[in-house]
Amino acid sequence: MTWPIPSGSGDCDVINPLRDELKFIVDHGARSVLLALWDRLLAKDPHTNAYAQTPVLSQYYDTPGLDFYEEKLDGIGARNKLRLRTYDWLFRPGAAVFPEIKQRWDDKIRKIRGRIDRLRPEHLEDPRAWVFTDPDDERRFGPILHGRRLERSAQVLYLREAYQGTVETDVRVTFDSHLMGLFPGEAVTRAILAEGSRRLMSDSVLILEVKATGRIPAWIHDGVERMELRQQPVPKYVMAVERLGLPHSMPASGVYA
Repeated sequence: MTWPIPSGSGDCDVINPLRDELKFIVDHGARSVLLALWDRLLAKDPHTNAYAQTPVLSQYYDTPGLDFYEEKLDGIGARNKLRLRTYDWLFRPGAAVFPEIKQRWDDKIRKIRGRIDRLRPEHLEDPRAWVFTDPDDERRFGPILHGRRLERSAQVLYLREAYQGTVETDVRVTFDSHLMGLFPGEAVTRAILAEGSRRLMSDSVLILEVKATGRIPAWIHDGVERMELRQQPVPKYVMAVERLGLPHSMPASGVYA
């Protein structure tokens, strides 16, 4: 697998309104058919490479008891996830990174995004050390950062192929593949990329996500029905926690070679 070099930051929203989010598991054949059906209604995300792709690496944060993970398993209607995201295959010191809170209210999603202009090691280790580019982000992120004791948990790495609507500009369609789970603070190496035990799902399938702040358009539903797709939850963070066996597999030092 060859990872592309990202040409931008991707997903550059700051605060999304509440939106609908549909997820499906598709094979590569279904992906090709859907892109052909939707060809005139989608355009390549401008922050991706020539193939509409960018790597996405997220460091998630949770309580020592993995409360966010447990809330997802328990089906809590109102819940949060906290992560630090980069559009690269590693967190590069000095690079811009994007803190995110992903909020769910039953079947509605909202994402709050901040920006840190220059990543420092302490930003990865402790989210309370985050210094935001926009002072208003302190207010947006403060309640979750200081309301619970948070520490690094799983990392998730994948390749994203991203498109946005040309007519319904609030529509976003992505295909995520090559999903991998990484321990907190663990650097990606060629050996890890080749290690099958880190895969969160088979490389023969992808996660199709459709997001829209308005109504999901009819042409999306037509494509989904034509391919006989079944909507289903695909929680990447939960999959990584379970694949890695957290927290029991974490060494007492918290350091990974």
